[in-house]
Amino acid sequence: MSTWMDRYAGLPLGVFSPLAEILIFSFLVYMLITFMYETRGAGVLRGLAMLGGAIFLVLFVAAKYLHLDNVSWIIENLVNISLIGVIVIFQPEIRHALVKLGETVRLWNTREIVLDKEIADAAMWIAKKGGVGGLIVVERDMQINTYIESGILLDAVCNAPLLRTIFTKNTPLHDGAAIIRQGRIIAANCLLPLSENIEMTRGMGTRHRAALGLAEESDALTVVISEETGQISVTMNGEFIRDLDYERLRSLLRKSVSQSANQSEEDEEPAGATL
Repeated sequence: MSTWMDRYAGLPLGVFSPLAEILIFSFLVYMLITFMYETRGAGVLRGLAMLGGAIFLVLFVAAKYLHLDNVSWIIENLVNISLIGVIVIFQPEIRHALVKLGETVRLWNTREIVLDKEIADAAMWIAKKGGVGGLIVVERDMQINTYIESGILLDAVCNAPLLRTIFTKNTPLHDGAAIIRQGRIIAANCLLPLSENIEMTRGMGTRHRAALGLAEESDALTVVISEETGQISVTMNGEFIRDLDYERLRSLLRKSVSQSANQSEEDEEPAGATL
């Protein structure tokens, strides 16, 4: 008995060190069980993993300082195991990063999309077809993640056929905005804020109010195709530019939206390019 007490006599917590270790292990097990019963979201799991890593770091430092040998031994061995857990938990993020890396280093044999032409072609097709409107948003310097997350994520290369498909009547994605980021249709069926400017929005439909509302809150450019009249308009920097034809629409897009590396070749084409 005296030998057991002598073992812990020189430690900061003395004979209470084993009790402290038991309480720490019990608390961690309790937190794990509570989480398994009450939590379903993978996002919460990732957040908990990050919080757990911070807690383990604090416990490890405290265990070393207080000479809690058993706690220190378990934490040291859990580090190796946790590396596998991190890979599993953050697998989507790791995969996304590797995909982005592959896209970055692939600098050759890639056909760049001329964004102004693809959007203008799609807008004219939607306007001539009639019976359905359209909202095409191009993100610029200011990110609009809140509105992207309100829709359905696509992350597809932007091209006119895909935009025409999205804004085909009675399809699941047509009633909302398609948002383009860095030459890719990042999401569709997105909800935009409605403008509260009564004077400017008088007589406007929901699409036009939404486009103007986004222009008031960000620097994004929005192409609006009216379902009733087929008229094409653009909102940008709080302004509303109405009744655009193909040449004017493409010219405005070219000046306002960042283009691909081969844009200079496209600029040499006459302004009256046909569809």
